Order: sequence, then structure tokens, then C-alpha cells
Amino acid sequence: MKNDRRTEKRYEVLLKAEYKDPVTGVHGEGLTKNICSRGIMLPVNSMIAKGTVLDIKIEDPNSNALISTKAEVAWIEELINGDDVEDTLYQIGMRLLKKKLY
Repeated sequence: MKNDRRTEKRYEVLLKAEYKDPVTGVHGEGLTKNICSRGIMLPVNSMIAKGTVLDIKIEDPNSNALISTKAEVAWIEELINGDDVEDTLYQIGMRLLKKKLY
């Protein structure tokens, strides 16, 4: 990836993740595309503005528990532009704010 400023290795792993914007109420769930100790890439079905702080719950791969944290949307990219707004899919990169994942 050109202009890739990552300082940590990303791991391609599918983990169930839930997100919610506590200000607007926008929420959803999906499977992570990749993670590192400080960030997550996740497909979402709503436009979420860069800088938005989300409440995140990510599945712990070693148990059935969910790890709760907060993350800031660092970037958003439109993946699929459907005929209806509901058919549009985005991908967001988030920077963890509360704690590292591992």
C-alpha cells in the first residue's frame, strides 16, 4: 500500500465486532478484516465521519467474551455503492483509544 504509515504488523483475522456511535446512535456489527494492538479495520454499512469516537466490542478469540473499548475513526472508504443507501458498504480504519487489544 502506497503511503502506508503503519508502524505495527497487521494480522488478517476475522473476529466479530460490534460498534456504536454514542452521539448519533448509529450502530452495527461485522467481522474485522485485520487488527493490530492499536487498531482495527472493519466493514460497516453506515457512513461514519472521520474523528468519530465509537464504542467497540470485539470477540475474544480465546473465549466467548467480548472485549469492550473505544476507538476513533481514522479513515473511511466506500467499498460498494449500491442503488439504495442501505446497499452501500464502507470500510473504516479505527485507532484504539482505551487500551491495546493484546
